[in-house]
Parts: sequence; C-alpha cells; structure tokens
Amino acid sequence: MKFFTALFVPFFAIAGISIQTAPAYAGDYANVEIYGFSDEGFRFAFEQFGLESGSGAPYSDIFVIDTQTDSWVQGSPFRLKKEADEFPDPAQDLYDLRQENQQAARETLANSRISGEGRTVGHNPPTEIGANPHKMAVNPRLIVPPADNPMVFMLEEYPLQSGDCAAYGDDVKGFRLTVSHEGIDRVINEDKKLPKSRGCPIRYRVERVVTFYPAGRPAVFAALILMESYGFEGPDGRFLAITGRI
Repeated sequence: MKFFTALFVPFFAIAGISIQTAPAYAGDYANVEIYGFSDEGFRFAFEQFGLESGSGAPYSDIFVIDTQTDSWVQGSPFRLKKEADEFPDPAQDLYDLRQENQQAARETLANSRISGEGRTVGHNPPTEIGANPHKMAVNPRLIVPPADNPMVFMLEEYPLQSGDCAAYGDDVKGFRLTVSHEGIDRVINEDKKLPKSRGCPIRYRVERVVTFYPAGRPAVFAALILMESYGFEGPDGRFLAITGRI
C-alpha cells in the first residue's frame, strides 16, 4: 500500500485542516503525515506539523531517515516555523507553511526515492483508552490468516539527567526500545544522553509501526515514538522514528 501524502497529491482541503487546528486549551500534539519508504526500503520519511500551544505559531518538521543506519540523511530534518502574528488565518497559514517546507525538502525526498511505500500495521494514539503505551504487538504484514510471527515492541522509560532540563529533575526521561521477532530480542534504541532535538521529554509511547516488504530486499520497519514534554498550556507531543530491518 502506498501512502497518499501532500508530497504526492494535493494538500488536504482547507476545511479538513481547520477541524484539526482549531484552538485548544491543552498542550499541542503534532499531527503526523507518513510519506513512507523508498521503493527499495533504504529511506523512510514523515512530517509532523501543527500550531504551537500558547503562541499559535504554525510549524512543520520533515524527517528523512536512512533505515540502514537509523540516522537522518544529510539535510534532514527540515524545520520551519513562523511567528503567529504573521499569520491571521491559522488553517490557511499552516497549509502555506507546509507547502513551503515540502518545497525545501523536495530535492532530498526525490534523491532518497521516497515513493509512499509501506503500511501502518499498528497504531496506538494517546486518545485510545486502555491500550498499553509501552507495548505494541503487530503482525508485520496484512495476511489473513497471519503467515508471520508477530513483532513485539517494548518501551522502557527511565530518568535521564540533562543540563538543559535540570529544573525538571527526574521527570525528564530517556527510553529503551526492544523489538522481539522470530525468537530474537533486539535493543533498537537505548538512550545514554538526551539529544538536544528532543527538548525535555517526560513521557514516551509506541504510537505506530509502519512496515514495508520490498521485492528482493530485506523487509523494513519504522516505529514512531510519541514524546511528551512540558508545554505552555499542558504537555506537548512530538514524534521520532526508530527504523531497522525486520
């Protein structure tokens, strides 16, 4: 299945965006647009976007990731934010800002051969009640009945001091992410220190898993982790992706 994104088809209608970007009195949780994998599975891309809590400033961050090294490709991420007072119409302004940021990322996305490949096989948003935020078990392909052993993603949080976040003490956390598949457990992320790009995160959850089985090449996955941090009006939510081979 190919993801249909603003990169490959026209942007959402303005009316559709306005529903998601109406003023709120809690924190700011980014929207996510999955651009998917390249046709050979070597790259993965997604965008997070929204309006900042407090200021109302529109923002867009586009990430392009090398799935073989689980690292950003050169030039990524593409981050764009403008002051709220420059934008009297939030829905239209977010639309325009996203177009501008996608144009900035277009060459890198094209060179990475991002082609919308992949399928979301698990999704656990923070609005879902009763789901375990630290565990997601998925069948990696949509085959009925299942023909594969499940993949199980387990996330463990732990306090991780950061000089930039000293005021929050032990509330600031890092995480370890383990994936179990075919009888093998792999640690695919274990924070030793907090990257500055994360800010001061206080909670994490496994938000979704996307997989892709390219013809004649190893299958790949991307696990999106939702990070919560202290914001102006409540917790803010931003995303990072952990990628690798299945």
